Amino acid sequence: MKCQVCSGNRLYTVLDLGHHPPSDDFLSDERLNKEEIFYPLKAVYCEDCKLVQLSNTVDPKALFTDHYVYMSSSNKVFVKHANMLVDRLIKEYNLKENDFVIDVGSNDGTLLENYIPHNVKILGVDPSSVAKVSIEKGIPTINEFFDENLAKDILKNHGKAKIITGLNVFAHVKELASLINGVKMLLEDSGVFITESHYLLDMVEKLQYDEIYHEHLRYYSLEALINLFKRFGMDVFHAERTQNQGGSILVFACKRGVHTIKDSVATILEQEKGLNTKESFENFRKRVNETRIKLRNLLHDLKSKGHRIIGIGAPAKSTTLLNFCKIDSNLLDYLVETNMSKANKYSPGMHIKIFDESEMVKDQPEYAVMLPWNIKDDIIPKIRNKGYKGKIIIPIPEPSVIES
Repeated sequence: MKCQVCSGNRLYTVLDLGHHPPSDDFLSDERLNKEEIFYPLKAVYCEDCKLVQLSNTVDPKALFTDHYVYMSSSNKVFVKHANMLVDRLIKEYNLKENDFVIDVGSNDGTLLENYIPHNVKILGVDPSSVAKVSIEKGIPTINEFFDENLAKDILKNHGKAKIITGLNVFAHVKELASLINGVKMLLEDSGVFITESHYLLDMVEKLQYDEIYHEHLRYYSLEALINLFKRFGMDVFHAERTQNQGGSILVFACKRGVHTIKDSVATILEQEKGLNTKESFENFRKRVNETRIKLRNLLHDLKSKGHRIIGIGAPAKSTTLLNFCKIDSNLLDYLVETNMSKANKYSPGMHIKIFDESEMVKDQPEYAVMLPWNIKDDIIPKIRNKGYKGKIIIPIPEPSVIES
């Protein structure tokens, strides 16, 4: 086993979650009794380049399939975040008509559509079936994996880009070197590459082990990102922490020496002191296992008292939590979702039936586990307004109950 970035072999285990199915591979009735493939899910740390990563990678074609259902537009927090980021980029980089921007991992075009009123030239690249939604919106989109070869085609047909973004996608890409080489090829000399990834410091401090799933191949600290970009002749010149996905790091990178490195980089590196150590990861692992036991004990206790419990939402992270904690339909009666592409299907691995969110309001189960807990402040007022009166269980970082 070697590091995905530096090929170093000084790796040790951060957290072993066992074997899991792909997190977004929801099952139809027809597929329920067919063989389901489980893959190892273990995070390891490279002592050489400071990167936390999965020990085993799954073929992207097995993950981003016709069954892939996540759409950026379904996450209202991300929709607002994307809108604000584009407004900021328009102003900070003085984007004008016919300036060219690219979004890698553009999904359903949620970010790119914010550029349309500004007449900026846009292009999305996304390998999943969700790209067809972006195309239907009239957003130019290439339905392929982004790599160096595709970058050559884009350069030939569209020219260089002033801005390239990759939000919540930088951790997903298997051929990372090819992606960064492609980005560097397409950037104007003063161009900027902006990535946002779930932040390792938040994951460790807030016990966000459910952010570990097969689509997320890497878990970045700023130190690891700086080391990574240096390998490709690029600088991280600005970084900031955001609340997206429960805690992310937004990084601005450029060709070496083009932009002055801002104080924000040193500030966040100071916050990371003590993060990339064996002691830190051992403590994280211990706390994760303790929380797992507490959550299972809470659910078993409530069930033993005759209470009905359901799950709110079926995000990718819920697949990790449900499978790691061995929470199946004996503990959760069903799940509810607003994303209709998941309704009437079953959760990966644990096979819990998913219904439309209206079922929860009609049925009024006594308890509901908030699986997209990272956006609970956005979701809870909405489900209360819709009429759900039961108690809500927040599973992470410490299982807790919010009274009705």
